[in-house]
Amino acid sequence: MQPTIARWLFIALIALVIWRLIPLSTEQELAAANRAWRTGHFDEATRIWTTLAEQGQPRAQALMGGSHEVGQGSEQDMDRAIRLYRQAAQAGDAFGQYRLGEVYLRGAGVKRDLHEAFRWMELAARNGDVPAMLKVGILQLMGVNGRVELAEAKQWLYQASQKGNKMALQVLQEMALAEEGRSAFDFNGHSFLNAG
Repeated sequence: MQPTIARWLFIALIALVIWRLIPLSTEQELAAANRAWRTGHFDEATRIWTTLAEQGQPRAQALMGGSHEVGQGSEQDMDRAIRLYRQAAQAGDAFGQYRLGEVYLRGAGVKRDLHEAFRWMELAARNGDVPAMLKVGILQLMGVNGRVELAEAKQWLYQASQKGNKMALQVLQEMALAEEGRSAFDFNGHSFLNAG
């Protein structure tokens, strides 16, 4: 082997070693954990999320809350899940806000409270969470705040549909048919709130 090729291979090897010694950024660690979760490596994902959650990283707190809620990669513990969701939500994480809203919406581990669910869902929607946009629109159609807020509901549903939420588009289509008198669809009786 020529000395120049050997030199370049040595430099490449040193660069690779140095690259592996540099710690991953939080975003890279979260991405690695998310890949692990999607491929069924729950223990690996929760190992990463736990470390980040203990460091106060809100998205990791929300994701660990999800792990505790379903009992994959960690012990199923709804109280702990709610605490982690609340920490993430209060820190401004949209996913944490959405999950905390879901807990109140379903009454899972807490007393069902549509007003509290709406409060957290609306914060999540304002922070860009698409499933929360759908749920805020539906809750407004249900009159969760004491009156049906049709214009606001349409606005949230439209935003969600523009971001690819097919259920939001379906609701908008049903609303259009209802406005024309061609639908007897009951928004309160449908399970839209179980959709994401």
